[in-house]
Amino acid sequence: MNSDIFTVKVTPIARTDLDEDEIYNYISSCLHNQPAASDLMHKIETEIMRLQHFPFSCSYVEDKTLRNKGYRKLIVNNYIGLYLVNEVKQEVILLRFLYGKQKYEGLI
Repeated sequence: MNSDIFTVKVTPIARTDLDEDEIYNYISSCLHNQPAASDLMHKIETEIMRLQHFPFSCSYVEDKTLRNKGYRKLIVNNYIGLYLVNEVKQEVILLRFLYGKQKYEGLI
């Protein structure tokens, strides 16, 4: 069963995207909603870890060039995690985690 579990690797830039100072503080401080910020951070973490067992569960991105390279999108509320799956190494590489309304094509 362990052979079916993928390792999730988070790139440094994705780690910065996920930094609580970015997402959590924006929702908690700017929108004055600490419970929603905490819930969102928990949901993001849960969904990223779910990729260990279901790396192919998310759809490909819409952008044709990125889709042809294998980029997938993990949607959590208003945010999108962009990732690649390396089947040979059994890895999921989370490249970015961005606000969904951003034009992510140029940010990868």
